[in-house]
Amino acid sequence: MRLSRTTRHLICLTSLLAFASTPLLAQTGIDLLDPEQVRRAGESPVQSDGFVRVRAALDEIPTGLTQATHVRDELKYDDGEFENFKDDGSFLEPNTMSTGMWEYAQRFNIEADSSVVSATVCFLRLKADPNRSVDFKLRFYRNVVEDREDYPGRRSGVTYIVEEDIRRAGDDRCLLLRGQLVGKPLAKGKYWVGIEWDATTLKRLGGDHYTRDDEADVDRNDDAIHVTEVRKRPKPIDETADHDDWEDFRGAGPKETASGIKAIGVRLLVERTHPAEPDPTPDPTPDPTPDPTPDPEPEPDPDPGLTPPPPAGQGYSTCSPTVAPLTFEGGIKVSLCYETPMGEMEDAKAVYRSDNSGLLYFFGPDNAEVFVKVLDGCEINQHRWVYMAALTDLAFNMYVNDGRNLPKAYHNRPGENHALVQDQMAFPCSR
Repeated sequence: MRLSRTTRHLICLTSLLAFASTPLLAQTGIDLLDPEQVRRAGESPVQSDGFVRVRAALDEIPTGLTQATHVRDELKYDDGEFENFKDDGSFLEPNTMSTGMWEYAQRFNIEADSSVVSATVCFLRLKADPNRSVDFKLRFYRNVVEDREDYPGRRSGVTYIVEEDIRRAGDDRCLLLRGQLVGKPLAKGKYWVGIEWDATTLKRLGGDHYTRDDEADVDRNDDAIHVTEVRKRPKPIDETADHDDWEDFRGAGPKETASGIKAIGVRLLVERTHPAEPDPTPDPTPDPTPDPTPDPEPEPDPDPGLTPPPPAGQGYSTCSPTVAPLTFEGGIKVSLCYETPMGEMEDAKAVYRSDNSGLLYFFGPDNAEVFVKVLDGCEINQHRWVYMAALTDLAFNMYVNDGRNLPKAYHNRPGENHALVQDQMAFPCSR
């Protein structure tokens, strides 16, 4: 059959379009049967300054996210050059330990109550490493002082399990961790960030070392004065060892081999949840008409009333209030205690109180967490009404006492948000 000129032109045009629409992946030598290659070539990886953004999978959901001030602190003790990533620096700590799991930790000083924006962890994949996977765990620890030295103390209760990869052997990469890590609360003070990984995988955690240009200062005993502290320990932990098996491996003097490490490749970016402390130096030209003195916080009642134990069940806090920060007309008392993810138990405080309503806060008066209102409905249905709205996912136990009946109790588990309370039969009115 002889094709017409128009038909032949259409066939040529169709062939050209088919070739042009062939996926670029196949044209550039990508193995279309390898879903990892297709994913990476077909998507634009989110990168910034060489950092690869990954998401952290959690054992538990972090709680306690508070209103931020947008003042951010970058906590970084390395200079960006990891000497142990160089071919001639393999003898420097931390190196490729013999076998098994190891954990390194670095101390951070949090200047003000903050929440985590991101964390960065830097690893090297050695040239002899056949596996590109980088699997590690990240944990936060409170600081403890033992024998006049700082060590990682109580674990936060949240373990961040990170799974990423370094595609080419011999390359290093700084992983920028966000995801559910964002918003983890860190109160003002000292914390440690621990990184646990399997040394047999030939992955090396970044180590920044003192050089001739930046050796540590020394005290009168010729001991190094470090801007941060680092510790390490093998896994599993030797329960009989001192300091939970954490070892200070830097030695005494900055010129000794063991003290060569300055910092490890772990950094934090945090956002302050409260303004920085004011400058103690007075303003030389003060405002001649200063703002009026703000109202002081309401004094709590030292007697919280009845506080029955919370219900038995996983997640409920065992805390018990010690004061009643709110007292309403009719002698009704409201008390509330809360527990942080690190196990700290505290009483809520009042930032506002009227005759029948009030606001409670946990960490700062500019960040109200719970609203409570008790109304006199005696002329309507012979009962007092209780309303409560919680704007927190921290664990708490709250009690409303009228002094004559069993208290109304409200309990919240971590990671949850208590349902709105509208109880118009809370307490019968006295006759």
